[in-house]
Amino acid sequence: MTSPALDRTLEAMELMARAESAVERLYETCAALWKEDGDFWQGLALEEKHHSEHIRSMISILTGDPGNFQPGRPFSSVALQTFISGVERDIESVKQFTVPAVKALHIARDLEQALIEARFTEVVQTEDKRFRALADEIVRDTAIHRRLVEKKITQLTARG
Repeated sequence: MTSPALDRTLEAMELMARAESAVERLYETCAALWKEDGDFWQGLALEEKHHSEHIRSMISILTGDPGNFQPGRPFSSVALQTFISGVERDIESVKQFTVPAVKALHIARDLEQALIEARFTEVVQTEDKRFRALADEIVRDTAIHRRLVEKKITQLTARG
């Protein structure tokens, strides 16, 4: 991968790691507020932390052998910064108690769906097995998160 493409890719990947960390902070905030579902939120937060760590490992793999990677799908740094800003606003809303529990779950579902639709793991093309395994795990976990959140929404709605 050439230097300008590598720089753009690394910038996007660092923003992806920051996005995962922002979602982690949101889930931790929800865990602190809704203690009855604290384990649920903490479980999601821990996995988001792992995703951020995975992306940073992917960055390390990429910088260690950039010739083994090709630019993939273009990715907008502005879009990622906007996503992060939106999550930060959601955190503040939760902290201010302006978001009921079911709405927080809807926010979580929408965030997980946005991460799925972003297909950010396609920003780089490679056959590197370590890189692909980390990317695939993030994609798999995110789909599971969305399903878990949807199930929790159903449960909370049924409780009334």
